[in-house]
Amino acid sequence: MAFVVALAAAGCDSGGGSSDAPPAVPFTAVELPAGSVPAVLAPAGEALLIGARRDGGPELLRRGPDGAIAAVPVHGLTPYGREAAWHSITTDGGRVVAIGGERGGAHGNVRWSAWTGSAEAGITEQPQAFSTFGGWGAGDLVDAVLTPVGPALVGTWQSAQVGFDVAVWTADGDTWVRQSSAGTALVSSRGSLGFPMAATGMENGILVVGWQLAGGRQQAVVWRSDSGNTGWTATPLPQNGKAGSAIAVGCRGPVCDVTGWVDGTLAVWRLADGEWTQLAGVPPIAVGDRDRLAAPVELDGRPAVVVSDGGRVKLVQAPGRTDGQADGSAGGSAGGHADGSAVGGRWTVRDVTGPTGAITAMTVVGDAVYLLAAPDENTGTVWRADLASLR
Repeated sequence: MAFVVALAAAGCDSGGGSSDAPPAVPFTAVELPAGSVPAVLAPAGEALLIGARRDGGPELLRRGPDGAIAAVPVHGLTPYGREAAWHSITTDGGRVVAIGGERGGAHGNVRWSAWTGSAEAGITEQPQAFSTFGGWGAGDLVDAVLTPVGPALVGTWQSAQVGFDVAVWTADGDTWVRQSSAGTALVSSRGSLGFPMAATGMENGILVVGWQLAGGRQQAVVWRSDSGNTGWTATPLPQNGKAGSAIAVGCRGPVCDVTGWVDGTLAVWRLADGEWTQLAGVPPIAVGDRDRLAAPVELDGRPAVVVSDGGRVKLVQAPGRTDGQADGSAGGSAGGHADGSAVGGRWTVRDVTGPTGAITAMTVVGDAVYLLAAPDENTGTVWRADLASLR
């Protein structure tokens, strides 16, 4: 009980309007072309890519360092491609790989489309055979990923044992080929059923985050490859609670931060020095099992995330290092100190003015932080704040 009270007090002290509360962070809406509804964000060097939907089809915009918005050519080559909504866009600053989807057919399944190109020349759909992403064993596509050994698409496919396996498609020219998950840590079994939620490139490989049902318990988990689609391992995340899920992930070299939930409240994990920790002292912000979360970013060396808390949008940032541990880390699944407080002090909670609704994406580009606020699937707004205002 003392732990819960301490956390509640921390939330009130930081965001409740007390005299020593940190100032709110003001965000300004990024003006997009009339009719554009943003769905995904992707940093592209000093520019920001905005995947949007306009006039019933996919649109890609580039916001340059000078703030100018330019349309990136988008070439859909199939009926479903020309109607696709963006699910994932990734870039290494040069090449762009994207996933689109639109429901159709007798059963209303998502008809997936794969896209590639560049932010300068534009992106083009790569038509695939129906069986590539569809058919009896089809699952979903989760994220597009770029690695040093090539691009990949991460999703699910019917398991030979039970449920769905985590699945990976790799490119052979313009053709995407689903690789077998058999004999790897991506396979589901009666003892461990996996559900991927997001993926990103990490060093030479891929990092997938999600949850697994094992031993009657819902456990947050990550799957990681050594290089491209090889050398997969599965690691249950330390979990200070009964049930949990990892939802979004961001990596910078060997350091990765993950947002999710444990027992219905916000959870943040960090990978540093090869070890995963659940960060202690995270304010008890309610997160449902259907809620979407943005991946954390790093601000001044500390993981930070913007999240909706009961209709109010807040910036939540880990405390600074004081003892050499990862910021705010609990060292495994237990709390950091006897009272459960975070190592190095309390988390900072600041009100955010401007955005409303769920925050589904957060990224740093140049000297600014960008958010995507999506109150529902038919509306969305991109918001911007100077990095200096978050410090």
